[in-house]
Amino acid sequence: MDTLFLLAALLVSPAPDASGACPPVPSLPSLVCEATPHGWFYADSAQAAREAADEGAATAAAFQRYLGRAAPAGATVLSARFPMERQEVFASQHALPYLRAWIPAEAKAAMIEESLRRSMPHLSDEQVGAIVQRARQSSGDILRHELGHSVYRAVFWPRHSPDDGHYATPAPDWLDEASAILMEPETMLADRRAQFRQWLHEAPEQVSPPSVFLSRPHPFATAEQRARLAARSGGQAANGTVAAVVSGDGAKAQAAFYLQSLAMADFLIECSGRQDLLGEISQALADGMGFDAWLTANGLRHQLGANVKELDRNWSAWVNAQREAPTQ
Repeated sequence: MDTLFLLAALLVSPAPDASGACPPVPSLPSLVCEATPHGWFYADSAQAAREAADEGAATAAAFQRYLGRAAPAGATVLSARFPMERQEVFASQHALPYLRAWIPAEAKAAMIEESLRRSMPHLSDEQVGAIVQRARQSSGDILRHELGHSVYRAVFWPRHSPDDGHYATPAPDWLDEASAILMEPETMLADRRAQFRQWLHEAPEQVSPPSVFLSRPHPFATAEQRARLAARSGGQAANGTVAAVVSGDGAKAQAAFYLQSLAMADFLIECSGRQDLLGEISQALADGMGFDAWLTANGLRHQLGANVKELDRNWSAWVNAQREAPTQ
């Protein structure tokens, strides 16, 4: 199945202060803003700003639940016309822990349609229209995922620079991605879990044990890989957001990585009985402890095993139980 890959501009500054009234965004005076305890949410209309603020509140609640930390208040700007250099100035001026630049649903849909027609000319108008419509309808869901990346970085890796060689943060790619996926709506998570169980039935040999998967890079981990993808099939807005089409083996690899990242999080949570276990692991890694060392120190009390070999064994038992669960 063809999937869509979206890259967003993210700028980080050291200290939070987004609790008061929204300041105007230079060069974008027409934007409307909703000020909330979770940050400032700018959009082209009051309704769009309120909807974005609702997604921000849902993200903050999920972050507290799954990472055990309060989400700092940053800024989310839904506009394709916010240049990256001005984003950096705005974030610095207001000491924001993060600034997430994203694009409105219609602008994103137009970018995706352009990418599809350029990179996959064999698709019919009906096929293109169906993909674009799904993308338009999932805007809020994707925003929650992207905000998850922003908040995760701000909480656990506040001094991390986006261009220092890591995919997103210095955390293992599966952990970074799982933390964002868990911010998505429950209906979307349920669909991903059903897909994982289906995968276990159709191609169980492709599901890797933790000893292999935990060090696996994201399929588009490097800046060079993402640049090639964007150059081949992507379009870029002035705010730095890129929409690109991923198909074939690339799409399969990306889907598999996302599905197993969520499955790994579910496995760790269910075995330990700790819904916020990823927060403990993330903090340990941010403090300089390797995952193997964390497992040796904490694995037994969390019912995971004291080393990766035991973790593999417990994973295998968990996977077998998932295989017996309904796929729908």
